[in-house]
Amino acid sequence: MTVEAKQNKKVLVAMSGGVDSTVAVRLLKERGCDVSGAIMRLLPDADAQIKRAEAAAKKLGIDFYVFDFEKEFRENVKKYFCESYENGRTPNPCVICNQTLKFGLFLDKAMSLGFDFIATGHYAKIERDADGNPRLKKAANVKKDQSYFLYGLTPEIMEKVIFPLDGVESKDDVRELARLSGVENAEERDSQDICFVPDGNYIGFIEDWYAETGKARRPGSFIDVNGKVLGTHGGMERFTIGQRKGVGMTLGEDPMYVIAKRPEDGAVIMGPDELLYSSSLTVINPNFPWLRKGETPPMSKTGLQIKTRSGQKSVPGSLEYDESTGTVTARFDTPIRAAAPGQFVVFYDGDEVYCGGEIGGLPKFP
Repeated sequence: MTVEAKQNKKVLVAMSGGVDSTVAVRLLKERGCDVSGAIMRLLPDADAQIKRAEAAAKKLGIDFYVFDFEKEFRENVKKYFCESYENGRTPNPCVICNQTLKFGLFLDKAMSLGFDFIATGHYAKIERDADGNPRLKKAANVKKDQSYFLYGLTPEIMEKVIFPLDGVESKDDVRELARLSGVENAEERDSQDICFVPDGNYIGFIEDWYAETGKARRPGSFIDVNGKVLGTHGGMERFTIGQRKGVGMTLGEDPMYVIAKRPEDGAVIMGPDELLYSSSLTVINPNFPWLRKGETPPMSKTGLQIKTRSGQKSVPGSLEYDESTGTVTARFDTPIRAAAPGQFVVFYDGDEVYCGGEIGGLPKFP
């Protein structure tokens, strides 16, 4: 927890109805903070979730707010999700939700109501360096660490953010604190799904979106790396880079994988596994969480650990910044497999988030 999380500070906790944000309230109250809770209404069917959060807030003896951000969530997150797939990219809506909603609109609303800080149930850490500047780091609970999703934070935002769970070492400890608080959600399981696609049927969600917005699903062709048509498909949204299952194509005796997608005509390019490996990637819209507004990023940095997906093991590599294009090149000591445009690259310097951004284009095929 940051040094500012002390007695009499007004903190608004982003509550979801789940155990993590509930325990965040308890920990802040124990430290003498003046705590209130709020939930963001993001989905039309959120009434049950809001009631759970409200019940937890009542049990903990704090004021409770409901912020209706359903329209903003649709425009910033749902639309991004569907349009990413439409354009041949692989989205990560949780990253965008954090940037636009939790640490955007929610933070702004809290400040307008007179709060000093917001807090969330994220597993991450904000620490001060020798000069007193905030730094984003991995959580003590490495297995639950969510710093990957938070790379978009800035020092200016982190000055107003608290992660109360940063010192809790296991989920069992979190559940025990919830039980001690007497709240009903202590045993609630962790959600593993995208909140607006709880059944995991993202294709069905995209098709519903197309129907609502007047778009039609666009069939296309499977082609090989030389441009030869191998077959047809019902829409490239159904396929992701590195996929083999559900495609069922072979090159002689060797399996073929999805190695690229071409949004201009909906083509899905198939090829051998070796074409899925990359030694470098272009990273667009990079953010250095430790840099203040107006400061220039360093031109290069070696000795980093890099993730191209949240759940993957990091790999060693380096970073190069191109001031003329505002992009970063990620270089890997060992080639990585199945990097997908639209996913996010996060660079770590030890346990600190050094930089993050979106994977840009990959090599094109005929």
